[in-house]
Amino acid sequence: MSLDQLFDQFLRERIYVHNVTPKTRDWYQSAWHAFKQSQPTTPIEITKSDLLAFVVHLRERGVKPVSCNTWLRAMNAFCRWLHEQGAAPTLVTLRPQRLEKRIIRTHDEAALRVVLGYRPKTFEHWRVHAPILTILDTGCRITELLTASITDFDLDNLLLTVYGKGRKERRVPMSFDLRKILFRFGQVKERAEVRSPLMFPSRDGGRWHQRNALRSHYCLTKRLGLPRSGFHRLRHTFATQYLRNGGEVVRLSIILGHSDVSTTMKYLHLLTEDVQRPHQALSVLGRLRR
Repeated sequence: MSLDQLFDQFLRERIYVHNVTPKTRDWYQSAWHAFKQSQPTTPIEITKSDLLAFVVHLRERGVKPVSCNTWLRAMNAFCRWLHEQGAAPTLVTLRPQRLEKRIIRTHDEAALRVVLGYRPKTFEHWRVHAPILTILDTGCRITELLTASITDFDLDNLLLTVYGKGRKERRVPMSFDLRKILFRFGQVKERAEVRSPLMFPSRDGGRWHQRNALRSHYCLTKRLGLPRSGFHRLRHTFATQYLRNGGEVVRLSIILGHSDVSTTMKYLHLLTEDVQRPHQALSVLGRLRR
């Protein structure tokens, strides 16, 4: 069998045996398409040199290291499958590129007060403001909210059911304040005659796509005089505020839907300034060497 035929078999197995999502399927297909573009001709078997050429090809195209690593993980998975199936005599994989560790950006208290103090008037303004407040209150991803139905929001028990990465279902707590906001948003939708099973739908009641939601978010931050940022900064803000106010890392990991608590630990270093602040007042050197 050719590598193209083997990849088709690999993809069918991932879909029907491992039950991967359509988004994951598209990810594998994009990686395979990019890999073939990096080769003069489709090779009979994949070597380490082929994977290196693949990475160089991506970098020359201007693809960022984090995106290179994403596609490389897909190719590594295919190579492991080839070895397990006996189609490749040796296991060929490539280590991901080393990435820069960047500080996670969050909204400060001044920006949060501006966002919370905003009073939307129209359906369009409500539709972008309500998800912003929902993320700040629950830490959900914007993709999880845009696919959430009205019935996923249990306003009586203050619980939200979302479907995260890998179709993992989880329940997230919400506050009384968010319940009030969502109830008012429901009234706004009713007055605007927007009928949909989704909580945050488009004007015609269908799915509100992420790129359109992000465009509306940019417009709102500009209107409020805030720096341009995406929805994920709201999720980072929720996580840091949760820990800053006494929340536990393990609980936060469950709320955020992280499969490994080590992923959640990255928020702890953001609390360094909170540790430093009282230290200045409590330091022996600071108090006595004056």
